[in-house]
Amino acid sequence: MNGAWCVFRNYAAHAAEIGGDVTERPLFFLKPPSAIVEADSEGNNFVTLLAADEHIDHELEMAVRLGDDLQPEAMCVAVDTTNRTRQGLAKQKGWPWLEGKGFRGSAVMGTWVPYREGPLDISLSLNGEVRQQARTDLMVHDVASLLSTLGEWYDLSPGDVVFTGTPEGVSPMSPGDLVEASLKDGDEVLSTLRAPVQ
Repeated sequence: MNGAWCVFRNYAAHAAEIGGDVTERPLFFLKPPSAIVEADSEGNNFVTLLAADEHIDHELEMAVRLGDDLQPEAMCVAVDTTNRTRQGLAKQKGWPWLEGKGFRGSAVMGTWVPYREGPLDISLSLNGEVRQQARTDLMVHDVASLLSTLGEWYDLSPGDVVFTGTPEGVSPMSPGDLVEASLKDGDEVLSTLRAPVQ
């Protein structure tokens, strides 16, 4: 299984809520293959916190998967789970962020569907309360720009996954919570995710 390329601060409102700025060109971090947890055909999955006593946020995203031509062939709703406790310590110490962003099970995928151009709607609820909701045309850098930048700097491979950024509204999760997310084109539901937190 391939890992995931994840773009940094690609929605202006999310950058503002975490006290950061958007960047002139897209910047990326990596999640290893062990981070990726695939949903079943009905969108059922799970979120593993690993360190439940620490601050771990959900980050709603649209993810795309690359085909043999290194262009998007499929897409899904996904959740990038972020350990803010570990990430914050890494920022203070000048350490890599891998413990905060790439831990086992930190890329929770919904159902895959054939890729289509946007704008699309993504949303996430926690225990039935909507926490994140946005249209993909609010991304600072669109999918084509993300792939162009990745192609300039890195060797992409068929099957690579690209996380396209999270909108505002991230919040912490606890064991026993239920994360539900969707990717829609108007009223048409394209991809779903239902993931109890453990």
